[in-house]
Amino acid sequence: MTARVIHARLFQPPTRRRLHEEVAEQLRDAIFEGHYRPGDKLPPERELAQQFRVNRTSIREAIKLLESTGLVKVRQGDGVTVQPLVEGSLDLIGPMIFRGGRVDLGLLREMQEVVSVLLYEMARVAVDRVTPAHLDELKRLRAVLADTALGREDRFEAARAIMVLIADITGNRVWQMVARRLRALLASPPLRQTRERLELDPGRLVGVIDACVAAIEAGKPREAVARLREAFRMLGESGVATLVAANQ
Repeated sequence: MTARVIHARLFQPPTRRRLHEEVAEQLRDAIFEGHYRPGDKLPPERELAQQFRVNRTSIREAIKLLESTGLVKVRQGDGVTVQPLVEGSLDLIGPMIFRGGRVDLGLLREMQEVVSVLLYEMARVAVDRVTPAHLDELKRLRAVLADTALGREDRFEAARAIMVLIADITGNRVWQMVARRLRALLASPPLRQTRERLELDPGRLVGVIDACVAAIEAGKPREAVARLREAFRMLGESGVATLVAANQ
């Protein structure tokens, strides 16, 4: 398939010191917005260099960044071909959700649907393996989460730490790796901007955590699992509590 013809004003000369990163971001967003569709070829290096007003080395470095995320495929003699978004890296989710100052609530709900299921299973395993030391750490993080004197992102950081703590309680290395990957995703700049835009309150988790700890200490693990499921449902929305309720 030939390269899609795009209006020259689609791209702007980059202003940052690391020019290739800004070029890559503009090309990425053009793909997200549908200016280039799966199977389309990006314009040749020379043409892109002219549109961005940078040298071809910056264009090549930008293409390498896009290729590392799975967004494009480079073949010698065949140019740069756009790939389906679903073939891309999870690192793309953040900028897909928040770009151009807009929040894609639909994609946030999709992410919540997947993450809540994964984290519920992790929590179900953790409840049977929790120790008093684990509970002490959970209470410490809960105190940070509830401290309104702290910045909002500091409190959200505590919420993400709770997710990792639950993974560590399982003792399962795969769960631990998954939780840490999710923590990085939720902490990414686009999702931080999403939380800021929606003015989210991490304190919504405090009551759920209190109920969970009380159930564990009372010897009611099944009730604790139900509470953890609710907590991870909130976390799975990248801190976006319940999107439907937040917008009513």
